[in-house]
Order: sequence, then structure tokens, then C-alpha cells
Amino acid sequence: MENNLHPTDYEEGRPPKNPHRENSPLGMIRKPVIYIPLLLVAAFLITLIIINNSKNSQIRDAQEKSAQDREALVTRANQRITDNTTYLLRTLMMPFAWSVRTALLSGNVEQVDQYLYQFVQEPSFELLLVADAKGKIISTTNQKYKGEAFESHFDPALLRSEDITMDTSDSASIKVATPIMGLNSKLGTLYAVYNPEEPLTVDRR
Repeated sequence: MENNLHPTDYEEGRPPKNPHRENSPLGMIRKPVIYIPLLLVAAFLITLIIINNSKNSQIRDAQEKSAQDREALVTRANQRITDNTTYLLRTLMMPFAWSVRTALLSGNVEQVDQYLYQFVQEPSFELLLVADAKGKIISTTNQKYKGEAFESHFDPALLRSEDITMDTSDSASIKVATPIMGLNSKLGTLYAVYNPEEPLTVDRR
């Protein structure tokens, strides 16, 4: 039996081809030759973002570690400076108290005044005074305290100490109380207020 069907007869039931469909953006995206490079580019960009964020995190961690190290170094340096300052003050005030003791034993309070005024010429010393055995201030570089009771302005416990006492509770100054010992009894107390230099600070730039 002879087949008389023409090839076009098989295509009569198919929808007509749209020549513009394959060239549309949607049609082009469906082609592997288009979406595979796009996926590669997207993956590359995502990788770059992840690497960049990781680097930034490492830089921040390094900067934070460096800041902590600097702060610890400055803290240790300030503590060393404080220790050295208190040591020097203790070493200095002991012989000074001996000089004051000699003047007091001879009853020469004017000599004590001269000692104090010469000492206070050093810019870091804010105040120097001498209180007698009863706690009365008999010599001072600040005349408003002259004749006053020591305990009315300062810590009375400092008068009872028989050894050099350092008060570093106030970061702006160091208080030093040095007992003045006579031959058989305590003659009084030498009191000084010393203002150290400003502590070191951390440069956070």
C-alpha cells in the first residue's frame, strides 16, 4: 500500500514555531552555554566575599590583640613607675626626718620652717608639714594649717605609725607620713603630699 502522506502533513497538528522565542532572555538563560558561566561568576563573587570577610575578621582580631598587649604594657609600666616613686620617697624622707629631728631637739622651729620651704621648692611637692607629739601642726608650707590639729584635716592614723607610711589610694598624689623619733620618745610626724607625673596612657589610634 502506497503511502501518499507528505512530511508536512505530520506537522499540521504541531503549534507553529516562534523564531523569536529562542532568542528571548528566558530562552537564552535556559541554554547551558549561558547559565553555566553565570553560575561560575556567582560562585566566584561569593568566594571573594567570604575571603574578604575572613580577612577583615582576622585584621580586627589582630588589632584587638595588639590593643590589649599595649594596654597591658602601659599598666605594667605605670605600676613600675609608682613602685619606683614610692621607693625614692621612702628613701628621701627618712634622712629629711633626721634633719627635722635635730632642729626639734634643739628647739629651733624656725630651722624646721626653712627645711620645709626649701624642700617644697621642688615642683612635685604640694605640701610639707610637721605635727608635734600631740598632733598639733607646728610648721607647714601652707599657713592655713599652722596651729591646727592634724586630725582635723588629715588621717589621724598617720600620727600613730612608727614607720614610714605611704598612701597611694589617690592616683593624683602620694601621701607620706614619717615619724620623727627622739632619744626616748616620738617627737612628732613629718607629712608630705607628693604629686607624681601623669600616668602613661594607651594610644588607641
